[in-house]
Amino acid sequence: ASEFALFDKSTSVVSCKRTNRVVRDYIGVTGKGPLVNLEKKLLKKSLVQQVDPDNLDDYFSAVETFSQEMAKANSLSYTAGTADFDSVNNFAKGEASVNEGDSNLEQARRAIEEANKALKTASSLIAVS
Repeated sequence: ASEFALFDKSTSVVSCKRTNRVVRDYIGVTGKGPLVNLEKKLLKKSLVQQVDPDNLDDYFSAVETFSQEMAKANSLSYTAGTADFDSVNNFAKGEASVNEGDSNLEQARRAIEEANKALKTASSLIAVS
């Protein structure tokens, strides 16, 4: 392979950019992704009827927690793309951001983890027929 004499490719840095777009697509706020309209699906009458009547309060509580955490992730991921320098800075491939712990994307990740826990709780209360 030929190499341009003035450009040594072994010293170049591949840059990765964190973006909120992937997160927003995944959680369904852009109309794409696996979680689009999931809350509506969880509240459908046909699904709610599969929950044991003794567990309905727990089910609705888990769905409400899921909804709140997804709303939190939505707002944090939006803010990460518009006003959070820590979330949109470039960093070399394989390196982590210097101030990763409190960025809006990191907070959105934690909110999504909490939403996932609530979703697991709600799904465990649905009787499989």
